[in-house]
Amino acid sequence: MKAIQLSGFGLDQLQVVEIDLPEAGPGEVLVKLEAASVNPRDYQIITGGFTPNVEFPLIPLSDGAGKVVAVGEGVSRVAVGDLVTPLFFPNWISGEALADERKLSGGLEVPGTLREYAVYPEHAISKAAEHLTAEEAACYPCAGLTAWTSLVTRSGIQPGDSVLLQGTGGVALMGLQLAKALGARVIILSSSDERLAQAKELGADHCINYQEQPEWGRMAFEIAGHGVDAVLEIGGAGTLENSLAAIRHGGHINIIGYMAGVEMGITVFPLIIKGAQFHGIGTGNRDDYEAMMECVAEHTLRPVIAARYPMAESARALERRGGRMVLLLGDNEAVKTTLGTTGIASVIPFAADEAEARHLLAA
Repeated sequence: MKAIQLSGFGLDQLQVVEIDLPEAGPGEVLVKLEAASVNPRDYQIITGGFTPNVEFPLIPLSDGAGKVVAVGEGVSRVAVGDLVTPLFFPNWISGEALADERKLSGGLEVPGTLREYAVYPEHAISKAAEHLTAEEAACYPCAGLTAWTSLVTRSGIQPGDSVLLQGTGGVALMGLQLAKALGARVIILSSSDERLAQAKELGADHCINYQEQPEWGRMAFEIAGHGVDAVLEIGGAGTLENSLAAIRHGGHINIIGYMAGVEMGITVFPLIIKGAQFHGIGTGNRDDYEAMMECVAEHTLRPVIAARYPMAESARALERRGGRMVLLLGDNEAVKTTLGTTGIASVIPFAADEAEARHLLAA
């Protein structure tokens, strides 16, 4: 069978290989994978930005979906013909994770979904909602569960609550759909009026262009009336001050990403005054995933898919997902020459100034 294998760091290290077709043993399930989705973590793993501790060769990508084609002795959770998805953390079944339950993750310690067939222990997969296609189901294990864990498991969102979402990426749009299904009011941020219009079509109640409204936290607080009940914090250190301004007393800030920085230089006093509840979110467990999938089925939700690529063009898909970065080098030819020797230009394009950077990002 075919698989996409990574032999070293870099998109140019991805190659199509032939590997043996696996067989399902007792308690195991053979899945014919039909689709895989790309998350920022996948790109970071492949390009060496996530961890240096990678054992090559590696089959990347954590998320995917496919049909069960064979089951081993004793399997009872699924049957042949079921559309299933592998769990991001295959051993984290319920409750708070023990150390060893988060030790193994798809596309890193466990072979990922860029292959035609895979064998999983039956506890490490879950059924998808019946209305979903394989492409749609493949989008939920990481982004969908991250949003659900933030909204439900950590923040306890109820009908009438207010939620602030940062950006219009996978987690934010999943969060938008799930929050509306839960009966919440949604405020969403973006620097793109076009993407805000898309979010409005998906049900967002209020849209804020954060470039036009740099104090968007205060604005969100006022829109919610008494502050928002929960924030899906994608930016990290660079947006945390505004998120604090947005929440009600005792509100929840779910820290998911760090696109705006990792170093937090925030003072303690506002945290005390707001009674802020911080949650570090790293997807979630199987019980929460299956609760989320029940919600997806009840409300016939479907994810927003930005683009589709054949398996052989995995590098292009990864480049699109992770390539919204440029290095601003100005006219420093020495720096440019030094970085050029690293091969990083094949992953992150060089720009001489902000105008060129915007051109590259728009390409």
